[in-house]
Amino acid sequence: MPLDESSDGLDRRLVTRVVVGVVVVILAILFVVQNSDRVQTTFVFFDVTTRLWVGLVVALILGALLGQVVEALWQRRKKRKAAS
Repeated sequence: MPLDESSDGLDRRLVTRVVVGVVVVILAILFVVQNSDRVQTTFVFFDVTTRLWVGLVVALILGALLGQVVEALWQRRKKRKAAS
């Protein structure tokens, strides 16, 4: 019997992923409900009035993209040093 199956045939990793997914969705809904006030947000060249959660999600996405770019540049630099 594979290690990731319990005696009743359920895949523990799948169950864990589903539970974590449900918890994340519930937390996201609570986050949106609690941060639905309209706020004035200043971007680099313009101002916009939007919901607070929208601004936070935009900042999160931009931060994740920036992290990916930095990681790619770091890996590229490591490859160049290894090839030298």
